[in-house]
Amino acid sequence: MSVAMLPRASTVALLAFALLPSPASAGAFLSNQAPAASQRGSDLLDELEGVLGGSRRAAAEGRAAAFEDAMRPIFRSLPKADGERLPASGVRYLLHRVFVERHGWFVEGLMSRGDAWNASSPAAFFAEHTGEAAESLFERRLGGAGLSLHEVAVFAATLESLVHEETLERLHAAFRVLSLDSKEAAATEHEVERVIDTYMLMLVLGLNHTTVSPSLVGRTWENIDRIYPTWHETQKWVREVRKEVVSASPETRTSFGTTTQVLEEVADRYGRWQDSECIALKEDLMQHEHGETGRVLLKDFYGAALNGSFQYTESKEYLREHGILDETNPSQPSVIIPNYVNGPSNCLASSKFYSVCCINECEALLKPLERRIGAPDALPSEIVELAERLPSASVDAPRKLDASLTQRLEEIAERHGGRVPLHGRLFAQWMHHAYPRECPFPHASGAVQASTRREFSSSFGSHVLGEEALRAEVDDFTLAAKAQSVQRVELPWTSEEELFVHLPQAKPRQGWLRHSVGVAALASMLVATLRAAATGSTSVGVRKSEKCLV
Repeated sequence: MSVAMLPRASTVALLAFALLPSPASAGAFLSNQAPAASQRGSDLLDELEGVLGGSRRAAAEGRAAAFEDAMRPIFRSLPKADGERLPASGVRYLLHRVFVERHGWFVEGLMSRGDAWNASSPAAFFAEHTGEAAESLFERRLGGAGLSLHEVAVFAATLESLVHEETLERLHAAFRVLSLDSKEAAATEHEVERVIDTYMLMLVLGLNHTTVSPSLVGRTWENIDRIYPTWHETQKWVREVRKEVVSASPETRTSFGTTTQVLEEVADRYGRWQDSECIALKEDLMQHEHGETGRVLLKDFYGAALNGSFQYTESKEYLREHGILDETNPSQPSVIIPNYVNGPSNCLASSKFYSVCCINECEALLKPLERRIGAPDALPSEIVELAERLPSASVDAPRKLDASLTQRLEEIAERHGGRVPLHGRLFAQWMHHAYPRECPFPHASGAVQASTRREFSSSFGSHVLGEEALRAEVDDFTLAAKAQSVQRVELPWTSEEELFVHLPQAKPRQGWLRHSVGVAALASMLVATLRAAATGSTSVGVRKSEKCLV
């Protein structure tokens, strides 16, 4: 049916509906249009310069492009407001993952210590280190529509530039501790090597470079082999990095600027290099694994410590507090391998901004899924198809997933309208079941509370057991084992869901509603007029209708 053949009232209603603006055009009609993402990113850099100065703006701008490329696949797969902006919880979650993946940095204020991702704002990072002005700048953006990909990249680049400023502070401290303050610009090759060694000593052992004394550094050197058994391997690696960096300009190899470049490169690479120790730790734990569960019975864990391992001495209280101890069967507790490897007791270097900890192997499994799916959620069948072709360090592929794993995915999908959210607790739990040695068991927020060793010791006492206490624990388990045989460990499954990215609820656009009501009222008046005219002369009515339709 053509428009000309429609009843008069329907035709006018159709025209009135055509007058209704789309939600996007309504905003433009009643208020200024939101600037494009690129414009907002430029504005953010301009504001950043006003708050932190031109040098920090330049440093952030220079680093932002690399972050943008690194973040793009994850950003694309996260739930976003209006399809292009991340809320505060998503920004915190994304930044944490990117810094761990790039450097092995667990940044204070970004990483979760057992809290939900929306429990704090990532902008709080700046309050402690740069003042409230920078915090307010990012908080305003986060509290509005959220951050675009470019704006998250600027956030990350700003944070990384602050970390590199700390490199300079620690380097100055190394010269000071060695009484070489006056030789920063003219140090010898031997002196530069001593300075770099002292710098690394402070970094890997977490010594406060603003207060460290020459006497403390001296005592630490005397005990370095006991305190940090792999020191000599670390020293050798740093020498190799320096050789690589100075080869570009050997004539300046002992200058302060070149030494700064060397240590910046070391900071960027150290987390990934030391992760080889984490892989070795995991492989050693797998030698004591109970079946193929990704778990080591606690008696075997302590037994390994008594048989020569310098690790595996953490108390049950410490393991429980940090979500490492599986007590599904209270009489047969076990240590969850990926939770232990990724636990705080294996963090080595630290600064005022971050700690260097083991890199979560599950990240290397989640990223290919995100890249292939390219959306926040997927059908169970899509995930099964991809996972069956996705190998890990301990799982071969292709493989046929167990029917119980497929059933779990379908159960998750039933709770979410037929699709599985990729960034939620239940899917993380599914990944733990599919890859029990690589993916940590995800506890619900608030169930565990990660703390530093010092924080734990102040509340519970020492976090490690001595040899006598270890033997007592093993003897207790041995007596219990005589009373009952060792049972097969079942991986726990709990039903609590928790989405990591919390999208704000959409607010009704009052201007749009007011405009819509006005147009609807106009349409109603036109229809009433036409109906009144229809009671008159037919020929006149037709002419009037035709005039109205023109």
